[in-house]
Amino acid sequence: MVKVKMTFDVSSDEPANAFTYAYLESIVDGAKRAGYQFVRLSDMLRADRPEKSFVLRLDLDHKPKSLSHFVDVARRRRIPMIVYVRSVGPYNPLWYDCISILREAVDAGCDIGLHTAAVEWARLTGTTPEKAFAAELGLLRSCFAVDSIAPHRDTNYMYNTLPWIERCWPELSAQHGLSFQAYDKRLLENSIYVNEGLSPHLGWRATTPEAAIQSGKSIYMLLHSHWWFDKNPFEHD
Repeated sequence: MVKVKMTFDVSSDEPANAFTYAYLESIVDGAKRAGYQFVRLSDMLRADRPEKSFVLRLDLDHKPKSLSHFVDVARRRRIPMIVYVRSVGPYNPLWYDCISILREAVDAGCDIGLHTAAVEWARLTGTTPEKAFAAELGLLRSCFAVDSIAPHRDTNYMYNTLPWIERCWPELSAQHGLSFQAYDKRLLENSIYVNEGLSPHLGWRATTPEAAIQSGKSIYMLLHSHWWFDKNPFEHD
């Protein structure tokens, strides 16, 4: 995979990677002008999906209040999103303010999935991934319909749950009634995968949304809401 090289102008006072909500909306609008249809992640598994499909996936890793602006974009632009939520981690998805935001996301047409760290949690707490996963999923399903999962990893030095998911997927999906997992090869092989990340600075990884849109191929875009902002990257609690 080829990394996207970022150039930095040390003479400029502008941030090198300004992931603003205005930029997000420009990506959405640019894709629509280019003939893309925004679809649910589950739609990408359908044989009759639009030729130019665009999926917007959010991983809610930190700062759940940062989700509210994405919900606003989803509502105003009338586009579906899927939000992968952590059951165990730095926020409580069932706390008053957090569950309100998640309910707003559902009301705006967003899907909720489980952002599981079952292997990491099991290794650090002395249980099994199976028990950890069942607890995570049960907690989130107590309030939301959940039929897909995506692994969470606390940066590259922590335990990776994805190999366990891929190895145990037939049993996990059958036992827990799951439709798909977010790194299903059918999803990745039939689209251009676009995501931001730290490498070492925040930026687009393999490609940019603009380049993906120009290609005319279906797009699967993963974003992390806590890295996006209105005026500055420190505005979220």
